[in-house]
Amino acid sequence: MNLLYDALPDTVTVDGKAYRIYTDFRDWLRFYDMQEDDGLSKREKLLLMLEWYIDKPPLSCLEEALEALIGFATRSEEQPEQRQEHSGRKTTDRVLSWQYDAAYVYAAFLSVYHMDLQQVEQMHWHLFLGLFDALPDETPIKQRMGYRSVNLAEIKDKNERLRIRKIQDRIRIPQPELDGYQCGAFFG
Repeated sequence: MNLLYDALPDTVTVDGKAYRIYTDFRDWLRFYDMQEDDGLSKREKLLLMLEWYIDKPPLSCLEEALEALIGFATRSEEQPEQRQEHSGRKTTDRVLSWQYDAAYVYAAFLSVYHMDLQQVEQMHWHLFLGLFDALPDETPIKQRMGYRSVNLAEIKDKNERLRIRKIQDRIRIPQPELDGYQCGAFFG
């Protein structure tokens, strides 16, 4: 999809049929928050995600409906090289939390685009992500993401490795503590 001339999608396909969805960036930030909410079971999340549909798909297609929403949220129709992290290297480490980093995202949009996200009436999620991707590397949010993506094992200089580790520790995205079931699953 080209943000310059393609129409922004407002539907996803489930079981061969197009279903209208909400597209405002705030809705999708809430979607990510809901997915990260450890107080909700997987079933509750599956049922809650139906709230992102204007036209509700059949309950028999719940998993496909969720996959369609995740595809929209991650712009899966784009080529992978268009979605790389700002550092240019792919990482499996989490470098961004929309909730934890909200102040830095807000400040970046305000300083770079002079756009107060609290005052924006409507902005399509894909447009929001395009603007986010294009933020300069000098913005604090992009710097935080860059530091989080550094592989300390690749840094030869001991002092530099220690400096980066201290920064990573300071800006680490909080992770919920694992319960007994999660610990067992983690260790196989």
